[in-house]
Amino acid sequence: MNRILQILGILIFLISCKSSEIGQQSEFKIENDSINLYAFIGEKIAVIEFDPNENNTRIKIDSITGDTIRRMSYMMDNGFRNKYKVVRNIFNDLKTDTIEFVAYDHYGRPGFENYENVILYISLNKEKGYFYHQKYQYDVVEKTKKGTWKGLHGESIENLFNKKKKGVLTARGLFD
Repeated sequence: MNRILQILGILIFLISCKSSEIGQQSEFKIENDSINLYAFIGEKIAVIEFDPNENNTRIKIDSITGDTIRRMSYMMDNGFRNKYKVVRNIFNDLKTDTIEFVAYDHYGRPGFENYENVILYISLNKEKGYFYHQKYQYDVVEKTKKGTWKGLHGESIENLFNKKKKGVLTARGLFD
């Protein structure tokens, strides 16, 4: 009888340890394919600068006069091609383990490149078929000893995402 109680006690202990581990691993994630936004925890692979004004001349023929019109556009931002490992999807599913996207920054280099792990907010340019970074939007995150992710000030991933959602992402028209 005493032996059965010991085994039962050990079994209950092991089950409770496993269930608390599962509770800690519950991950915040939302899917809404009608919104052109992907938020994910990314691990930096590469950030490479490019000239966004290269090949910026479009040539058209005026339909009335037949004259050749050269249109030049100038971007006042620095351009960057970025490659990140997708550690975890937060909003919508990128369905890939690495992602490449472009980012533009008016002040120099993008702030997110200074950190190994960040939440990045990107959208798909459906006409041109590439992803672009939602300008200046990222959150620095770190992995805890328990294997969960949090912001630099202890914020949960859910809180970080919802702050962006209610603020700048709503102001940009991505959310109502």
